[in-house]
Amino acid sequence: MTPHIVITLATIVLAMVLFVWNRVPAVIVAVGAALVLFLTGVLTMRETLSGFGDPVVVLLVSLFSIAVALEESGVAAWAGQLLLRRAGGSPTTRLVAIMAIGAVLSPLMGMNGAAVAMLPIVAGIAARTATAPSKLMIPLAFACTAGANLSLLGSPVNVVAAEKIDTAGAGPFGFFAWALVGVPQVIGTIVIVVLLGRRLLPERRPAVVDQTLPDASSGALPAQESPAPAVALGPRAYLALAVLALLIGLLAFNVVPAAIAAAICAVLMVLLRVVTVPRLVAGVDWSTCILIGAMIAPAVAMSKTGAAGLLGDQVVTGIGGLGPYAVFIGLFLVTGVLSQFISNTSSALVMLPIAVATATDLHVAALPMILGVALGASTSFVMPFANAVTLSVYGPGGYRFGDFWRLGSIVSAWSFVVAVALVPVFWPF
Repeated sequence: MTPHIVITLATIVLAMVLFVWNRVPAVIVAVGAALVLFLTGVLTMRETLSGFGDPVVVLLVSLFSIAVALEESGVAAWAGQLLLRRAGGSPTTRLVAIMAIGAVLSPLMGMNGAAVAMLPIVAGIAARTATAPSKLMIPLAFACTAGANLSLLGSPVNVVAAEKIDTAGAGPFGFFAWALVGVPQVIGTIVIVVLLGRRLLPERRPAVVDQTLPDASSGALPAQESPAPAVALGPRAYLALAVLALLIGLLAFNVVPAAIAAAICAVLMVLLRVVTVPRLVAGVDWSTCILIGAMIAPAVAMSKTGAAGLLGDQVVTGIGGLGPYAVFIGLFLVTGVLSQFISNTSSALVMLPIAVATATDLHVAALPMILGVALGASTSFVMPFANAVTLSVYGPGGYRFGDFWRLGSIVSAWSFVVAVALVPVFWPF
């Protein structure tokens, strides 16, 4: 084992420990890891900073911008209002409607954007129906997280995985190809929550419930009033929908690279005055973008030094004799466990080079191995701080740290079943 391999692995392990410790901001840990790899001579300056100009980061910034425009124009809140009005007065129907809306919005505006757009609507429903927010917020988070696997836009993990599929020569991966696994995952998640949520979700309210919702012009429901007739979409909303349709078309038919398509549509949102530049800049989750840009450096080091190949050899030596299916399961489980303690995007960036190296050693297709990592990273349901969606509902739901694992472990198990049953069928080794 060369010194550079030792430094790379030690840096990544230390970063993971700091992620779990959660006393240092994740973005600082990621940037610090990249700087360590430069200062120790593992990476050149260009390699260290390459992640910040990577197409993945450009794509994410653009997608966040589009999500801000959809929220600002009232599209997301209007869609939520419209569907909830048709849900009737049944608590079960309302719960299914909330989860269905979150799952549908996630592939269109990203799971983080969908959760942010739905939070005030769900808070209003809880207030008007005298329902504990804790009974609704985790279902919303789980639906948005599961719905992210319906399209490329759903999650940063999907974007990173699609880029790795392309660079590994196994792609391009279709814009809606994720839905082959995502649809059964979403349906199963909703069924699990409906059947078990009443018993496994806590009856708890936050100390201070914020019932301040967007005004009627945004299409959201007022907090203290019974539902009024649906608010019609304004001109900005129709423009936002048109740009969103353009984005989906460009990506679905692979007209231009994903980063270019998203950047074009983000610029159009500003030129058409759907959103202003200051509002767009304020709405982008820059911490996530910087985190991913910085974490690309350790991924580069894993490949450059041969650390990924070394770990891949260990995986092959340990369970490779059982066949690629067993390796696929191992990659899924390891990534899934990591994603409960560190950012799901960070765990994917660490594990993806190992997946590719393992596929090379086994002389099998890299695509299913990459998907094993991506889907494992998407099963971050057990811990509240594994992704921004579960974190965003933590306060509004009045939750405690241990409130997620009871229902989350069952949803994670379902995600595992779906992945191991369907990925080898649709994308053979």
